Amino acid sequence: MSNPVLNEGAIENFRANESAFEVMTISGVVLKTTFLFAILLTTALYTFSLVLNGFMDKASMLGMVGAIGGFIVAMVIIFARNSKILAPLTMLYAGLEGLLIGGISALFAAKNGVAIIGQASLATFATLFAMLFLYSARIIKCTEKFKSTIIIGTFATFVVYVVTFIMSLFNPASSSLLMGSSPVGIGFSVIVCLIAAFNLIIDFHIIETAKNMNLDRSFEWYGGFSLMVTLIWLYIEFLKLLSKLNSRN
Repeated sequence: MSNPVLNEGAIENFRANESAFEVMTISGVVLKTTFLFAILLTTALYTFSLVLNGFMDKASMLGMVGAIGGFIVAMVIIFARNSKILAPLTMLYAGLEGLLIGGISALFAAKNGVAIIGQASLATFATLFAMLFLYSARIIKCTEKFKSTIIIGTFATFVVYVVTFIMSLFNPASSSLLMGSSPVGIGFSVIVCLIAAFNLIIDFHIIETAKNMNLDRSFEWYGGFSLMVTLIWLYIEFLKLLSKLNSRN
């Protein structure tokens, strides 16, 4: 699947232990995801307040800690998949990502106004519930063709970002076409937001598959972590899109 965190191979690591048969539930995933976002929001608000109060150096340092630390913890979660340490690791990941998201949000707010944070948050959660409805009603079905299309789109997005970043090191103006506020740049952001949104459909499918397989309860933490990865990506892309639209007004 497109989200490397949540895939069919990962669920094999969460077969329920027959000696302690506690299986996962969808409500359990929802509760743990909500809890993780509460942690993320707490640390994000702290970093955000530092920027607004002029402590930019401290906020930048914490944002860097969040970016590097969050990546390292995510890799441990993805590849270790040890059910005994999933809960504390996912909570640590949420806190670290909050430090990063708070700094990023503050930078966009400084340029576009604080309202952009609310707009991006509303767009993110509206997309989450819209995708959940479309998936639950089977209006969008997670077929193999659908998954393949999203895989290609996600990988292509990653490649474009990497190439654009490398090119910008040699020629900063080279990134203006896709990253700027031109119609092409706005169109690119819309496409990336759609790709991120459709990743949610696949996430829902894998979580539902895991539930039907009666996997161990620890998968609730892993499912929550995986949804966070997609939603954080979606939120950042909405910030970029809204910033581009604001710059044209």
